[in-house]
Amino acid sequence: MKFMRSPIIETLRKSPFEALIDHAGIVKQSAEMLKEAFEDYINGNFDEFEKKRKKIEELELKADYIKSNIRNHLPKSIKMVVDRGIFLSLLSELDKVEDLIQDVTEWISIREKPVPEYLKDDFRKLFLKALEAIDVCEKAVGALNLVIESSFAEQERAKAKEIIHKLHKIEHESDLLERGITRKIFSLENEISPAALFHLSKLVFLLGDIANHAENAGDRIRALLAK
Repeated sequence: MKFMRSPIIETLRKSPFEALIDHAGIVKQSAEMLKEAFEDYINGNFDEFEKKRKKIEELELKADYIKSNIRNHLPKSIKMVVDRGIFLSLLSELDKVEDLIQDVTEWISIREKPVPEYLKDDFRKLFLKALEAIDVCEKAVGALNLVIESSFAEQERAKAKEIIHKLHKIEHESDLLERGITRKIFSLENEISPAALFHLSKLVFLLGDIANHAENAGDRIRALLAK
């Protein structure tokens, strides 16, 4: 499995925007691994799930390494073409997405019970919406880099804003799915155990929060586009 676009050691030689792309790339790779792990979870294949959970842990450590390098090599004395505080806030939001991917696998591993059959389709829909948010978020980071490279050309800014608008749409759709499946879970409180109800409802929250933080990252990018 390819873990990132370039070796971590090269992060130090890159611009903060290029390093940010590396970080977003790892988030995307973690999401791809989560996709496989989540399907194992849905089908009750917990041995295979555990293998992928450990790989996600490794990716999270790589993302943390890049995040720390970016922060440590951005002293206040360095002048950036964009607001330094907003840039670091963008990095934090991306890192929260990575953390949530790991949180999802950790939470699933606490109670190794498959999703009830009548909830599988709902969970798949919510999960796929979280993956869509991550994918579009990575594209937004790439679009930001193109804006910087083009010296804020209006055409590139317009493309980036269009991607961010799509992120808002995805987050809204995720919210609707999250509310719907939560209501469905609590309507089954007489049919499933309190432990299952708590575990499933928090899993819904974690999956929904991925789209929230992806949207937050998009908002930071939009602020950076304003220069």
